[in-house]
Amino acid sequence: MVAPSKRTRDEFQAYYTNCNHITSYMVGLLGLTDKSKILEPCAGDGAFIDQIITQNHQGEMHLFDLNPESIEKLKEKYKSFDNITIEVDDFVFQITSEKYDRVIANPPYGAYQTPEKRKRLKKNYPTVYAKETYGIFLMRALEMLKEGGKLVFIIPDTFLTLHMHEGLRSELIRNYSINSITLFPSKFFPGVNFGYAGLSIIDITNSKPTKDQSFKVFECLSHQEDLPKILESPEIFESYDLTYSDILKTPSKAFFSKKDEWVVNTLNSSDKSIGDICSVVTGFYSGNDGRFLRRSKSVTRGIKKYQQIEESEICLQDLAGLKPLDGIDGEDCWIPIVKGGGRRFHKPDEWFMNWSLEAIHNYKVENKKRARFQNSQFYFCYGIGVPMVSSRAITGAMIDGRLFDQSIVGIFPKKEYEELLVYLLGFFNSNVCNALIRTINASTNNSSNYIKKLPIIIPNRSVIAEVDKIVERLLDKAKKSKINDDDLIEINSVFNNIYSVPNGV
Repeated sequence: MVAPSKRTRDEFQAYYTNCNHITSYMVGLLGLTDKSKILEPCAGDGAFIDQIITQNHQGEMHLFDLNPESIEKLKEKYKSFDNITIEVDDFVFQITSEKYDRVIANPPYGAYQTPEKRKRLKKNYPTVYAKETYGIFLMRALEMLKEGGKLVFIIPDTFLTLHMHEGLRSELIRNYSINSITLFPSKFFPGVNFGYAGLSIIDITNSKPTKDQSFKVFECLSHQEDLPKILESPEIFESYDLTYSDILKTPSKAFFSKKDEWVVNTLNSSDKSIGDICSVVTGFYSGNDGRFLRRSKSVTRGIKKYQQIEESEICLQDLAGLKPLDGIDGEDCWIPIVKGGGRRFHKPDEWFMNWSLEAIHNYKVENKKRARFQNSQFYFCYGIGVPMVSSRAITGAMIDGRLFDQSIVGIFPKKEYEELLVYLLGFFNSNVCNALIRTINASTNNSSNYIKKLPIIIPNRSVIAEVDKIVERLLDKAKKSKINDDDLIEINSVFNNIYSVPNGV
Protein backbone atom coordinates (compact mmCIF):
# COMPACT_ATOMS: atom_id res chain seq x y z
CA MET A 1 0.00 0.00 0.00
CA VAL A 2 1.08 3.59 -0.57
CA ALA A 3 0.24 6.97 0.88
CA PRO A 4 -3.32 8.26 0.49
CA SER A 5 -2.36 10.73 -2.19
CA LYS A 6 -0.73 8.12 -4.37
CA ARG A 7 -1.84 5.19 -6.43
CA THR A 8 0.60 2.90 -8.18
CA ARG A 9 0.27 -0.21 -10.26
CA ASP A 10 3.22 -2.52 -10.56
CA GLU A 11 4.14 -5.23 -13.09
CA PHE A 12 2.28 -7.73 -10.93
CA GLN A 13 -1.07 -6.08 -11.78
CA ALA A 14 -1.71 -4.89 -8.24
CA TYR A 15 -2.73 -1.50 -6.89
CA TYR A 16 -1.32 -0.45 -3.53
CA THR A 17 -3.56 1.92 -1.69
CA ASN A 18 -3.89 3.24 1.80
CA CYS A 19 -6.40 5.03 3.95
CA ASN A 20 -5.53 5.44 7.61
CA HIS A 21 -9.15 5.22 8.70
CA ILE A 22 -9.57 1.90 6.89
CA THR A 23 -6.35 0.38 8.20
CA SER A 24 -7.15 1.56 11.73
CA TYR A 25 -10.62 0.00 11.59
CA MET A 26 -9.37 -3.29 10.18
CA VAL A 27 -6.57 -3.66 12.70
CA GLY A 28 -9.06 -2.82 15.46
CA LEU A 29 -11.30 -5.70 14.28
CA LEU A 30 -8.41 -8.16 14.70
CA GLY A 31 -8.58 -7.98 18.49
CA LEU A 32 -4.79 -8.34 18.87
CA THR A 33 -3.13 -9.77 21.95
CA ASP A 34 0.53 -9.51 22.87
CA LYS A 35 1.12 -13.06 21.68
CA SER A 36 -0.85 -12.88 18.40
CA LYS A 37 1.03 -14.43 15.52
CA ILE A 38 0.10 -12.34 12.46
CA LEU A 39 0.10 -13.09 8.72
CA GLU A 40 0.00 -10.40 6.01
CA PRO A 41 -0.12 -12.38 2.73
CA CYS A 42 0.20 -9.41 0.33
CA ALA A 43 2.09 -6.79 2.27
CA GLY A 44 2.61 -4.15 -0.45
CA ASP A 45 4.07 -1.13 1.32
CA GLY A 46 3.27 -2.41 4.79
CA ALA A 47 0.30 -0.19 5.66
CA PHE A 48 -1.32 -2.76 8.00
CA ILE A 49 1.97 -3.59 9.67
CA ASP A 50 2.63 0.12 10.27
CA GLN A 51 -0.76 0.37 11.96
CA ILE A 52 -0.09 -2.71 14.09
CA ILE A 53 3.31 -1.35 15.14
CA THR A 54 1.63 1.84 16.41
CA GLN A 55 -0.13 -0.39 18.94
CA ASN A 56 3.24 -1.60 20.24
CA HIS A 57 2.52 -5.14 19.19
CA GLN A 58 5.40 -7.48 20.08
CA GLY A 59 4.11 -10.70 18.55
CA GLU A 60 5.53 -12.49 15.51
CA MET A 61 4.57 -11.02 12.10
CA HIS A 62 5.07 -12.80 8.78
CA LEU A 63 4.82 -10.84 5.51
CA PHE A 64 4.52 -12.12 1.94
CA ASP A 65 4.63 -10.32 -1.40
CA LEU A 66 5.26 -11.34 -5.00
CA ASN A 67 7.17 -8.22 -5.96
CA PRO A 68 10.91 -8.48 -5.18
CA GLU A 69 11.21 -4.70 -5.24
CA SER A 70 8.47 -4.33 -2.60
CA ILE A 71 10.13 -7.01 -0.50
CA GLU A 72 13.46 -5.17 -0.52
CA LYS A 73 11.74 -1.95 0.56
CA LEU A 74 9.94 -3.79 3.35
CA LYS A 75 13.15 -5.41 4.58
CA GLU A 76 14.81 -2.02 4.72
CA LYS A 77 11.78 -0.46 6.42
CA TYR A 78 11.54 -3.14 9.14
CA LYS A 79 15.21 -4.10 9.52
CA SER A 80 15.21 -3.12 13.19
CA PHE A 81 12.23 -5.39 14.01
CA ASP A 82 13.29 -8.90 15.04
CA ASN A 83 9.68 -10.06 15.19
CA ILE A 84 8.98 -9.38 11.49
CA THR A 85 9.77 -12.00 8.83
CA ILE A 86 9.51 -11.04 5.17
CA GLU A 87 9.36 -13.44 2.20
CA VAL A 88 9.06 -13.00 -1.56
CA ASP A 89 6.78 -15.83 -2.61
CA ASP A 90 3.47 -16.64 -4.27
CA PHE A 91 1.38 -16.92 -1.16
CA VAL A 92 -1.44 -18.98 -2.67
CA PHE A 93 0.97 -21.79 -3.58
CA GLN A 94 3.11 -21.68 -0.49
CA ILE A 95 3.59 -25.14 1.01
CA THR A 96 3.67 -24.81 4.78
CA SER A 97 2.09 -26.21 7.91
CA GLU A 98 2.37 -22.81 9.60
CA LYS A 99 -0.78 -21.50 11.28
CA TYR A 100 -1.56 -17.97 12.45
CA ASP A 101 -3.68 -16.32 15.14
CA ARG A 102 -4.55 -13.33 12.96
CA VAL A 103 -4.59 -12.63 9.22
CA ILE A 104 -5.14 -9.20 7.65
CA ALA A 105 -4.91 -8.14 4.00
CA ASN A 106 -6.01 -6.05 1.08
CA PRO A 107 -5.58 -8.82 -1.53
CA PRO A 108 -5.14 -8.18 -5.26
CA TYR A 109 -8.35 -7.77 -7.25
CA GLY A 110 -8.36 -9.16 -10.80
CA ALA A 111 -4.59 -9.73 -10.91
CA TYR A 112 -3.19 -11.28 -14.07
CA GLN A 113 -2.76 -15.06 -14.07
CA THR A 114 -0.90 -17.16 -16.59
CA PRO A 115 -2.90 -20.08 -18.07
CA GLU A 116 -0.69 -22.46 -16.11
CA LYS A 117 -1.34 -20.65 -12.82
CA ARG A 118 -5.08 -20.51 -13.41
CA LYS A 119 -5.12 -24.24 -14.11
CA ARG A 120 -3.38 -24.93 -10.79
CA LEU A 121 -5.73 -22.60 -8.93
CA LYS A 122 -8.80 -24.35 -10.38
CA LYS A 123 -7.37 -27.67 -9.27
CA ASN A 124 -6.51 -26.47 -5.75
CA TYR A 125 -9.74 -24.47 -5.27
CA PRO A 126 -12.41 -26.07 -7.48
CA THR A 127 -15.31 -24.30 -5.73
CA VAL A 128 -13.83 -20.79 -5.97
CA TYR A 129 -13.98 -18.52 -9.02
CA ALA A 130 -10.33 -18.66 -10.06
CA LYS A 131 -10.35 -15.63 -12.39
CA GLU A 132 -10.89 -13.29 -9.46
CA THR A 133 -7.81 -13.41 -7.25
CA TYR A 134 -9.31 -12.02 -4.06
CA GLY A 135 -11.44 -15.15 -3.53
CA ILE A 136 -8.39 -17.41 -3.87
CA PHE A 137 -6.40 -15.27 -1.41
CA LEU A 138 -9.27 -15.36 1.07
CA MET A 139 -9.58 -19.15 0.98
CA ARG A 140 -5.83 -19.74 1.21
CA ALA A 141 -5.56 -17.33 4.16
CA LEU A 142 -8.42 -19.10 5.96
CA GLU A 143 -6.57 -22.41 5.51
CA MET A 144 -3.63 -20.91 7.39
CA LEU A 145 -5.76 -19.52 10.22
CA LYS A 146 -5.62 -21.31 13.60
CA GLU A 147 -8.83 -22.63 15.09
CA GLY A 148 -10.41 -19.69 16.87
CA GLY A 149 -8.18 -17.26 14.97
CA LYS A 150 -9.47 -14.10 13.28
CA LEU A 151 -9.16 -12.85 9.70
CA VAL A 152 -9.97 -9.37 8.39
CA PHE A 153 -9.94 -8.73 4.62
CA ILE A 154 -10.98 -5.79 2.46
CA ILE A 155 -12.45 -7.04 -0.82
CA PRO A 156 -14.96 -5.88 -3.47
CA ASP A 157 -18.60 -6.32 -2.47
CA THR A 158 -19.18 -8.34 -5.64
CA PHE A 159 -18.68 -11.57 -3.65
CA LEU A 160 -21.98 -10.92 -1.84
CA THR A 161 -24.31 -11.69 -4.73
CA LEU A 162 -22.57 -12.51 -8.03
CA HIS A 163 -23.33 -16.07 -9.16
CA MET A 164 -19.68 -16.89 -9.92
CA HIS A 165 -18.89 -16.45 -6.22
CA GLU A 166 -21.52 -18.95 -5.02
CA GLY A 167 -18.75 -21.45 -4.25
CA LEU A 168 -16.90 -18.92 -2.09
CA ARG A 169 -20.08 -18.03 -0.17
CA SER A 170 -20.84 -21.72 0.36
CA GLU A 171 -17.37 -22.32 1.79
CA LEU A 172 -17.74 -19.38 4.18
CA ILE A 173 -21.13 -20.24 5.62
CA ARG A 174 -20.38 -23.97 5.81
CA ASN A 175 -17.03 -23.73 7.59
CA TYR A 176 -16.51 -20.30 9.19
CA SER A 177 -18.16 -17.80 11.53
CA ILE A 178 -18.62 -14.37 9.98
CA ASN A 179 -18.58 -11.69 12.67
CA SER A 180 -19.42 -8.65 10.51
CA ILE A 181 -19.35 -7.20 7.03
CA THR A 182 -18.88 -3.46 6.53
CA LEU A 183 -19.90 -1.96 3.18
CA PHE A 184 -18.72 1.35 1.77
CA PRO A 185 -17.94 3.02 -1.59
CA SER A 186 -14.51 2.55 -3.15
CA LYS A 187 -14.06 6.34 -3.15
CA PHE A 188 -13.11 6.01 0.54
CA PHE A 189 -9.69 5.26 -0.92
CA PRO A 190 -8.74 8.80 -2.01
CA GLY A 191 -8.39 9.19 -5.75
CA VAL A 192 -9.27 5.55 -6.44
CA ASN A 193 -12.10 3.98 -8.42
CA PHE A 194 -11.73 0.24 -8.56
CA GLY A 195 -14.52 -0.18 -11.10
CA TYR A 196 -16.64 -2.04 -8.55
CA ALA A 197 -19.92 -0.97 -7.07
CA GLY A 198 -18.30 -0.84 -3.65
CA LEU A 199 -15.92 -2.42 -1.17
CA SER A 200 -16.41 -4.52 1.92
CA ILE A 201 -14.47 -5.41 5.04
CA ILE A 202 -15.19 -8.94 6.19
CA ASP A 203 -14.35 -10.11 9.71
CA ILE A 204 -14.20 -13.92 10.15
CA THR A 205 -13.40 -16.33 12.98
CA ASN A 206 -12.19 -19.85 12.24
CA SER A 207 -14.92 -21.71 14.09
CA LYS A 208 -17.68 -24.01 12.89
CA PRO A 209 -20.93 -22.06 12.48
CA THR A 210 -24.50 -23.05 13.25
CA LYS A 211 -27.47 -22.55 10.93
CA ASP A 212 -28.98 -20.03 13.34
CA GLN A 213 -25.80 -17.98 13.42
CA SER A 214 -26.00 -14.34 12.40
CA PHE A 215 -23.68 -11.43 11.73
CA LYS A 216 -23.93 -7.66 11.47
CA VAL A 217 -23.83 -5.82 8.16
CA PHE A 218 -22.93 -2.12 8.38
CA GLU A 219 -23.75 0.07 5.40
CA CYS A 220 -24.72 3.59 4.33
CA LEU A 221 -21.51 5.06 5.73
CA SER A 222 -20.99 8.65 4.61
CA HIS A 223 -17.33 9.25 5.36
CA GLN A 224 -14.18 7.19 5.76
CA GLU A 225 -13.82 8.73 9.23
CA ASP A 226 -16.92 6.75 10.28
CA LEU A 227 -15.13 3.42 10.07
CA PRO A 228 -13.05 3.52 13.29
CA LYS A 229 -16.08 4.90 15.14
CA ILE A 230 -17.93 1.61 14.54
CA LEU A 231 -15.50 -0.05 16.95
CA GLU A 232 -16.52 2.34 19.74
CA SER A 233 -20.22 2.87 19.05
CA PRO A 234 -21.63 0.34 16.56
CA GLU A 235 -25.20 1.11 17.65
CA ILE A 236 -25.16 4.60 16.09
CA PHE A 237 -24.59 3.25 12.57
CA GLU A 238 -27.16 1.75 10.24
CA SER A 239 -26.92 -2.03 10.30
CA TYR A 240 -28.92 -5.23 10.05
CA ASP A 241 -28.46 -8.89 10.90
CA LEU A 242 -28.05 -11.62 8.30
CA THR A 243 -28.58 -15.17 9.47
CA TYR A 244 -26.99 -18.20 7.90
CA SER A 245 -30.43 -19.81 7.60
CA ASP A 246 -31.69 -16.84 5.55
CA ILE A 247 -28.65 -17.02 3.28
CA LEU A 248 -29.19 -20.73 2.66
CA LYS A 249 -32.71 -19.95 1.38
CA THR A 250 -31.59 -17.39 -1.23
CA PRO A 251 -30.75 -18.13 -4.88
CA SER A 252 -27.07 -19.13 -5.08
CA LYS A 253 -26.66 -18.50 -1.32
CA ALA A 254 -26.45 -14.76 -1.93
CA PHE A 255 -25.89 -12.27 0.90
CA PHE A 256 -28.80 -9.99 0.05
CA SER A 257 -29.17 -6.64 1.75
CA LYS A 258 -32.17 -6.19 4.03
CA LYS A 259 -32.28 -2.55 3.06
CA ASP A 260 -34.91 -3.45 0.46
CA GLU A 261 -36.88 -6.13 2.28
CA TRP A 262 -39.39 -6.50 -0.52
CA VAL A 263 -36.62 -7.48 -2.95
CA VAL A 264 -35.37 -10.21 -0.64
CA ASN A 265 -38.91 -11.46 0.03
CA THR A 266 -39.66 -11.56 -3.69
CA LEU A 267 -36.46 -13.44 -4.47
CA ASN A 268 -37.15 -15.96 -1.72
CA SER A 269 -40.86 -16.49 -2.36
CA SER A 270 -41.38 -16.33 -6.11
CA ASP A 271 -42.24 -19.69 -7.68
CA LYS A 272 -41.19 -18.66 -11.21
CA SER A 273 -38.16 -16.96 -12.72
CA ILE A 274 -37.51 -15.54 -16.17
CA GLY A 275 -35.45 -18.66 -16.88
CA ASP A 276 -38.50 -20.84 -16.20
CA ILE A 277 -40.72 -19.14 -18.77
CA CYS A 278 -38.24 -17.80 -21.33
CA SER A 279 -35.20 -18.87 -23.33
CA VAL A 280 -32.45 -16.39 -22.44
CA VAL A 281 -29.63 -16.34 -24.99
CA THR A 282 -26.80 -14.28 -26.50
CA GLY A 283 -26.84 -13.24 -30.14
CA PHE A 284 -24.78 -13.20 -33.31
CA TYR A 285 -21.24 -11.93 -33.99
CA SER A 286 -19.76 -11.66 -37.47
CA GLY A 287 -16.12 -11.98 -36.41
CA ASN A 288 -15.32 -8.89 -38.50
CA ASP A 289 -17.86 -6.09 -38.01
CA GLY A 290 -15.65 -3.62 -39.87
CA ARG A 291 -16.31 -5.64 -43.02
CA PHE A 292 -19.80 -7.05 -42.50
CA LEU A 293 -21.61 -4.34 -40.49
CA ARG A 294 -22.95 -1.06 -41.90
CA ARG A 295 -24.74 1.90 -40.36
CA SER A 296 -27.58 4.18 -41.24
CA LYS A 297 -26.91 7.89 -41.69
CA SER A 298 -28.58 8.53 -38.32
CA VAL A 299 -25.57 6.97 -36.56
CA THR A 300 -23.02 9.72 -36.01
CA ARG A 301 -20.78 8.44 -33.20
CA GLY A 302 -17.95 5.92 -33.59
CA ILE A 303 -18.49 5.75 -37.34
CA LYS A 304 -14.92 5.64 -38.70
CA LYS A 305 -14.91 1.87 -38.88
CA TYR A 306 -18.27 1.47 -40.63
CA GLN A 307 -19.60 2.31 -44.09
CA GLN A 308 -23.01 3.91 -44.49
CA ILE A 309 -25.71 1.65 -45.85
CA GLU A 310 -27.50 2.43 -49.12
CA GLU A 311 -31.28 2.00 -49.12
CA SER A 312 -31.09 -0.28 -52.16
CA GLU A 313 -28.95 -2.71 -50.15
CA ILE A 314 -31.47 -3.21 -47.33
CA CYS A 315 -33.65 -6.31 -47.35
CA LEU A 316 -37.28 -5.20 -46.99
CA GLN A 317 -38.81 -8.68 -46.76
CA ASP A 318 -40.53 -10.04 -43.68
CA LEU A 319 -37.57 -11.71 -42.00
CA ALA A 320 -39.75 -13.34 -39.33
CA GLY A 321 -41.69 -15.11 -42.06
CA LEU A 322 -38.66 -15.76 -44.28
CA LYS A 323 -36.18 -16.87 -41.54
CA PRO A 324 -33.23 -16.75 -43.95
CA LEU A 325 -30.70 -18.68 -41.83
CA ASP A 326 -28.84 -19.77 -44.97
CA GLY A 327 -28.51 -16.23 -46.34
CA ILE A 328 -30.19 -13.99 -48.92
CA ASP A 329 -29.45 -14.16 -52.66
CA GLY A 330 -29.28 -10.75 -54.30
CA GLU A 331 -27.91 -7.25 -53.67
CA ASP A 332 -30.56 -6.32 -51.10
CA CYS A 333 -29.02 -8.69 -48.57
CA TRP A 334 -28.30 -6.36 -45.66
CA ILE A 335 -30.62 -6.98 -42.70
CA PRO A 336 -31.37 -4.90 -39.58
CA ILE A 337 -29.66 -6.04 -36.39
CA VAL A 338 -30.50 -5.02 -32.83
CA LYS A 339 -27.42 -3.90 -30.91
CA GLY A 340 -26.73 -2.60 -27.38
CA GLY A 341 -27.62 0.86 -26.12
CA GLY A 342 -30.13 2.19 -23.63
CA ARG A 343 -33.21 2.73 -25.84
CA ARG A 344 -36.41 1.54 -24.19
CA PHE A 345 -39.16 -0.49 -25.88
CA HIS A 346 -37.94 0.00 -29.47
CA LYS A 347 -34.60 0.44 -31.21
CA PRO A 348 -34.71 1.98 -34.70
CA ASP A 349 -33.06 0.26 -37.66
CA GLU A 350 -29.63 1.87 -37.42
CA TRP A 351 -27.31 -1.09 -38.00
CA PHE A 352 -27.32 -3.63 -40.80
CA MET A 353 -25.50 -6.94 -41.18
CA ASN A 354 -24.38 -8.51 -44.44
CA TRP A 355 -26.57 -11.61 -44.85
CA SER A 356 -25.52 -12.62 -48.36
CA LEU A 357 -24.81 -16.23 -49.23
CA GLU A 358 -21.10 -15.41 -49.28
CA ALA A 359 -21.26 -13.72 -45.87
CA ILE A 360 -23.06 -16.69 -44.30
CA HIS A 361 -20.35 -18.98 -45.69
CA ASN A 362 -17.77 -16.74 -44.03
CA TYR A 363 -19.55 -16.83 -40.66
CA LYS A 364 -20.08 -20.58 -40.69
CA VAL A 365 -16.99 -21.89 -42.51
CA GLU A 366 -14.16 -19.49 -43.38
CA ASN A 367 -14.18 -17.51 -40.14
CA LYS A 368 -16.04 -19.85 -37.83
CA LYS A 369 -13.37 -19.64 -35.11
CA ARG A 370 -14.02 -15.91 -34.64
CA ALA A 371 -17.63 -15.56 -35.79
CA ARG A 372 -20.44 -16.73 -33.51
CA PHE A 373 -23.46 -18.09 -35.34
CA GLN A 374 -24.93 -18.97 -31.96
CA ASN A 375 -28.52 -19.59 -30.87
CA SER A 376 -29.61 -19.21 -34.49
CA GLN A 377 -33.02 -20.79 -33.75
CA PHE A 378 -33.91 -17.42 -32.20
CA TYR A 379 -32.83 -15.26 -35.12
CA PHE A 380 -35.74 -13.40 -36.76
CA CYS A 381 -38.09 -14.23 -33.89
CA TYR A 382 -40.10 -12.03 -31.54
CA GLY A 383 -38.56 -11.37 -28.16
CA ILE A 384 -36.96 -8.73 -25.96
CA GLY A 385 -33.39 -7.48 -26.19
CA VAL A 386 -31.60 -6.34 -23.03
CA PRO A 387 -28.14 -4.78 -23.37
CA MET A 388 -25.43 -6.99 -21.86
CA VAL A 389 -23.97 -3.95 -20.09
CA SER A 390 -25.95 -1.02 -18.71
CA SER A 391 -24.34 1.68 -16.60
CA ARG A 392 -27.68 3.18 -15.61
CA ALA A 393 -30.99 1.34 -15.52
CA ILE A 394 -31.74 -1.92 -17.27
CA THR A 395 -33.72 -1.43 -20.48
CA GLY A 396 -35.56 -3.73 -22.84
CA ALA A 397 -36.44 -3.26 -26.51
CA MET A 398 -38.52 -5.37 -28.85
CA ILE A 399 -36.72 -7.82 -31.12
CA ASP A 400 -39.43 -7.88 -33.75
CA GLY A 401 -38.26 -10.40 -36.28
CA ARG A 402 -34.78 -8.88 -36.53
CA LEU A 403 -31.32 -10.24 -35.93
CA PHE A 404 -29.66 -9.43 -32.57
CA ASP A 405 -25.95 -9.35 -31.75
CA GLN A 406 -23.80 -10.59 -28.87
CA SER A 407 -24.04 -7.28 -26.98
CA ILE A 408 -27.69 -8.19 -26.45
CA VAL A 409 -29.27 -10.78 -24.20
CA GLY A 410 -32.30 -12.06 -26.10
CA ILE A 411 -35.34 -13.09 -24.04
CA PHE A 412 -37.84 -15.26 -25.90
CA PRO A 413 -40.98 -16.52 -24.12
CA LYS A 414 -41.47 -20.28 -24.33
CA LYS A 415 -44.47 -21.47 -26.34
CA GLU A 416 -46.88 -21.65 -23.38
CA TYR A 417 -45.92 -18.10 -22.33
CA GLU A 418 -45.82 -16.35 -25.72
CA GLU A 419 -48.85 -14.21 -24.81
CA LEU A 420 -46.71 -12.57 -22.09
CA LEU A 421 -44.29 -10.93 -24.54
CA VAL A 422 -45.71 -7.40 -24.21
CA TYR A 423 -46.14 -7.79 -20.43
CA LEU A 424 -42.49 -8.84 -20.15
CA LEU A 425 -41.41 -5.86 -22.25
CA GLY A 426 -43.04 -3.64 -19.65
CA PHE A 427 -41.35 -5.55 -16.83
CA PHE A 428 -37.86 -5.14 -18.33
CA ASN A 429 -38.34 -1.37 -18.49
CA SER A 430 -39.67 -1.02 -14.94
CA ASN A 431 -37.97 0.19 -11.79
CA VAL A 432 -38.98 -3.09 -10.16
CA CYS A 433 -36.93 -5.10 -12.63
CA ASN A 434 -33.95 -2.78 -12.18
CA ALA A 435 -34.10 -3.08 -8.38
CA LEU A 436 -34.27 -6.87 -8.61
CA ILE A 437 -31.34 -7.31 -10.98
CA ARG A 438 -29.15 -4.82 -9.11
CA THR A 439 -29.78 -6.84 -5.95
CA ILE A 440 -28.89 -10.08 -7.69
CA ASN A 441 -25.92 -8.45 -9.38
CA ALA A 442 -24.43 -5.19 -8.15
CA SER A 443 -22.26 -4.78 -11.26
CA THR A 444 -23.30 -3.33 -14.63
CA ASN A 445 -23.34 -6.78 -16.24
CA ASN A 446 -26.79 -8.05 -17.31
CA SER A 447 -25.63 -11.46 -18.52
CA SER A 448 -28.09 -14.26 -19.21
CA ASN A 449 -27.16 -15.98 -15.93
CA TYR A 450 -28.51 -13.04 -13.94
CA ILE A 451 -31.55 -12.38 -16.10
CA LYS A 452 -32.62 -16.03 -15.81
CA LYS A 453 -32.77 -15.64 -12.03
CA LEU A 454 -35.13 -12.65 -12.05
CA PRO A 455 -38.36 -13.60 -10.25
CA ILE A 456 -41.42 -13.03 -12.40
CA ILE A 457 -44.92 -12.61 -11.02
CA ILE A 458 -47.68 -13.43 -13.51
CA PRO A 459 -50.84 -11.60 -12.38
CA ASN A 460 -54.42 -12.22 -13.49
CA ARG A 461 -55.54 -11.55 -17.05
CA SER A 462 -57.05 -8.14 -16.31
CA VAL A 463 -53.76 -6.83 -14.89
CA ILE A 464 -51.83 -8.28 -17.83
CA ALA A 465 -54.26 -6.56 -20.21
CA GLU A 466 -53.74 -3.27 -18.34
CA VAL A 467 -49.95 -3.60 -18.68
CA ASP A 468 -50.26 -4.52 -22.36
CA LYS A 469 -52.26 -1.34 -23.12
CA ILE A 470 -49.68 0.86 -21.41
CA VAL A 471 -46.78 -0.87 -23.15
CA GLU A 472 -48.41 -0.67 -26.58
CA ARG A 473 -48.74 3.11 -26.13
CA LEU A 474 -45.11 3.38 -25.03
CA LEU A 475 -44.00 1.18 -27.91
CA ASP A 476 -45.75 3.45 -30.41
CA LYS A 477 -44.15 6.50 -28.84
CA ALA A 478 -40.69 4.85 -28.78
CA LYS A 479 -40.84 4.40 -32.56
CA LYS A 480 -41.06 8.20 -32.88
CA SER A 481 -38.92 9.48 -30.00
CA LYS A 482 -36.97 8.35 -26.94
CA ILE A 483 -38.82 7.29 -23.83
CA ASN A 484 -37.87 9.29 -20.74
CA ASP A 485 -38.39 8.60 -17.03
CA ASP A 486 -41.61 10.62 -16.87
CA ASP A 487 -43.14 8.36 -19.52
CA LEU A 488 -42.64 5.39 -17.18
CA ILE A 489 -44.61 6.66 -14.18
CA GLU A 490 -47.71 4.64 -15.04
CA ILE A 491 -45.93 1.37 -15.85
CA ASN A 492 -43.78 1.69 -12.72
CA SER A 493 -46.89 2.20 -10.61
CA VAL A 494 -48.50 -0.98 -11.97
CA PHE A 495 -45.41 -3.12 -11.34
CA ASN A 496 -45.01 -1.63 -7.86
CA ASN A 497 -48.50 -2.99 -7.13
CA ILE A 498 -47.82 -6.35 -8.74
CA TYR A 499 -44.67 -6.84 -6.65
CA SER A 500 -46.14 -5.25 -3.50
CA VAL A 501 -43.41 -2.62 -3.23
CA PRO A 502 -44.00 -0.35 -0.24
CA ASN A 503 -43.87 3.31 -1.30
CA GLY A 504 -42.70 2.27 -4.77
CA VAL A 505 -39.23 2.28 -6.36
